[in-house]
Amino acid sequence: MVAKNDVVTASREIEGALWEFVHPADATAKVAVFEDESGYLRALIGSGGFKGMDMGERIDRVWAYLRENVSTEHMRFLYGVHPMDLDEYDAHVKEM
Repeated sequence: MVAKNDVVTASREIEGALWEFVHPADATAKVAVFEDESGYLRALIGSGGFKGMDMGERIDRVWAYLRENVSTEHMRFLYGVHPMDLDEYDAHVKEM
C-alpha cells in the first residue's frame, strides 16, 4: 500500500515540473494534477503551445520532459497526462 504523503509529494513535484514546462512560453497556461479513484495521478495541461500539434506529439513532449525532470520514484504514481491547447482545456475541463 502506498503512503498518502508519497502521492502528495509526487503530485507536487510533477505539478511543479509541468509549470516549468509550459509557463516560460505561455503565461496563460493551466495545470492540474490530481489523484483519481484508483490512487494514481493524472495531469491536465492547457497551453497555447500545443495549438496545431497532434495528440501524439503533445504527449511525447510532456512525457519526455517529465522523465528528465521528475524523480523515477515519483513518476511511478503518474498514470496519465492529458495535454490540450487552451481552447480544448476550457471546453473540456471544469473547475476543480
